[in-house]
Amino acid sequence: MKQKTWLRALIFLAFLLLLAACGTSEDETTNEPPAEEPESTEGSSGGILAGAVNPTIEQVDEDTYRYTLKNQTEQVKTFTFTSGQRFDFSLTTKDGEQAFLFSSVASFTQNMGEESIKQAEELNYEFDVPEADLEPGTYTLEVWLTPEEGPAFEAQAEHVVE
Repeated sequence: MKQKTWLRALIFLAFLLLLAACGTSEDETTNEPPAEEPESTEGSSGGILAGAVNPTIEQVDEDTYRYTLKNQTEQVKTFTFTSGQRFDFSLTTKDGEQAFLFSSVASFTQNMGEESIKQAEELNYEFDVPEADLEPGTYTLEVWLTPEEGPAFEAQAEHVVE
């Protein structure tokens, strides 16, 4: 009788160990490993991210800006577009009211297109912010990519109208 109890306990323990060994860290609904946070390669400056496409915006002169996407992944990144438009931008007031939207005043060709960024390379777009009868003040300039699918890679900067 004691032997059967020990045998049952041993089988039960082996079964529990087998169940514990079958667990994985994958998301069972998608069968994909969990997403990892990209590691910063420039300390706390918030600059370059390893393993991601990093969007930035910089002011070139008073009304000209450069929107840059830097591919810091190990793959070529290709974006498909449904028109000649590659990016869009808006100016927003401190109150969150949209004062200007580029795509509302621009026209684009109606043909499909692609843009690719090789590993460690950049894709740059320079654009001018029109005066557009804006009141003097500080606006939030937001720029984003307009691909058919995938992330928009948004970037923000301040734009001052004097």
